[in-house]
Amino acid sequence: MSSAVPDPAASGALPEVGELERRATAQLASWRVPDTQLRVFWNDRLTTTAGRAFLQRGQIELNPHLMSRAPETLDAVLVHEAAHLAAFRLFGPNIPAHGRHWRSLMRLAGHAPEVTHRIPVDDLRASKKRSWFYLRWCGGCGSSVLAVSVRYGRCPVCDQRDRYRVWKAPRTPAGRQALLAMAARQGRGGTG
Repeated sequence: MSSAVPDPAASGALPEVGELERRATAQLASWRVPDTQLRVFWNDRLTTTAGRAFLQRGQIELNPHLMSRAPETLDAVLVHEAAHLAAFRLFGPNIPAHGRHWRSLMRLAGHAPEVTHRIPVDDLRASKKRSWFYLRWCGGCGSSVLAVSVRYGRCPVCDQRDRYRVWKAPRTPAGRQALLAMAARQGRGGTG
């Protein structure tokens, strides 16, 4: 969700959320997507990600810091995220995120199907990154997986999408034990 910060559009450098929603809705309509409802938010907690789409919720989040650095990329990023929503709504949930459906929509919109942005972000990366263990628990089947990175998508056990919670702990023996104990208390049995 977006955090409570002043609207980045207030400075005049970036468009207001309403304008971004209008643009994205018009783009969905041009692709003949039946359901063009969506919400756009500025999320100042994003650091190196230019934008992201939440398919089930019909939400797009954009990074105001990166968009202020490179406002010329805003349209491409907005279309990129809108194409994810359109591909999901037109072709269903079982398509690759940057697969042929998404690439075709990007081309139809007049943009190259670039998967990542090219905005310099080296100064935004944390100088000393802390390592974590992650416990991913599926709300559909109750299975849990202990891992060193989080993978979003389908549950490997029940094949349901977006039905899980993730907890993290420092990547230490004590952190690992804490997550395993949490999984055991829930009766879910962590693996790892």
